[in-house]
Amino acid sequence: MQLQFHWDDDGSPRARGKGHGHALAGFLESDLQDSPAAAREVLRALDRVESGHAPSWERTGNAYTLTLSPAGATIQDEQAEDAEPHAVPLAALREALSGWISFLEEKRRT
Repeated sequence: MQLQFHWDDDGSPRARGKGHGHALAGFLESDLQDSPAAAREVLRALDRVESGHAPSWERTGNAYTLTLSPAGATIQDEQAEDAEPHAVPLAALREALSGWISFLEEKRRT
């Protein structure tokens, strides 16, 4: 799943993706926004679930609910009444979160 990150004209971080990546991109920009700390919180939860220290984890943000389990992650759009949850492999979620953190921190270094 490939995501693209960019800054809009107002200086807000944006993410784009196709298919299931669309929901993941929406989660990153709407719920984690410009907070590397929020993304790290999700990464820590992912570590706990993957290692078996937590059976599951859930976070409801501004527009999405993210649920983690050993079987994978689901992203539910809370704004659209008829939206189906999107399944995301844990490895793909980890990659997206790491990329989002790097993207946000690069801006802060420049």
